[in-house]
Amino acid sequence: MTRLDRARELVAGARAAGVGLTLLGGAAVAELCASARTGSYARELGDIDFAGSSRDRARIRAFATANGLRGDDSFNAANSDIRMRFLDTDDSHIDVFLDELRLCHAVKWGRSPGDGSTLPLPELLLTKTQVVELEPKDIGDLSALLTDRWDELWAERDRLADLVRNDWGLWRTSRGTFERLVAVPDATVASRAATMLQHWNGVRFGPAARLRAAVGDRVRWYDEPEEI
Repeated sequence: MTRLDRARELVAGARAAGVGLTLLGGAAVAELCASARTGSYARELGDIDFAGSSRDRARIRAFATANGLRGDDSFNAANSDIRMRFLDTDDSHIDVFLDELRLCHAVKWGRSPGDGSTLPLPELLLTKTQVVELEPKDIGDLSALLTDRWDELWAERDRLADLVRNDWGLWRTSRGTFERLVAVPDATVASRAATMLQHWNGVRFGPAARLRAAVGDRVRWYDEPEEI
């Protein structure tokens, strides 16, 4: 069984059990994008990441136990308010991020990580664009999304603007990510990133974000992420 097959199995099981879990990270991109499974942006998947809700913490734990996952007790004792970790039968990690994914910024989904197999597309995109120091796998995942899911992303452009209009830091880092994507060799990805960048530069900020925008890059606007 591949890692993607295992991720799908767990998502289906969670849905059947009434537990709200949706895919994050590379597994989510592979689920949504053929180019990330067998095409130009395919890569080997490692740990499986899920989005969940903190109010479902007990049900997530029960579901994991029923499906052969073992809790990482020491990790969970220190982090279970924001994240839960389980070990699969092959000792690979299954991580559940609760209410948000915080790397350089916080991308929040609150009580609902969505009804599909993955986090909703706008939030999923932002979990990738929020990274300041992008790795090749991040560029690949973002390229896959722009290749395979462009029509849906463009249709959600106003939703994307709503998610960042009150968070200048997330907007700023995402702008830098789109600027990086404009320079990639894939002409389709570069063109679509340029279109999104133009829209991004027209986002109307809320009051707090306008104040932060006035400070600009003179003060660091992002956190240094911990290793996940």
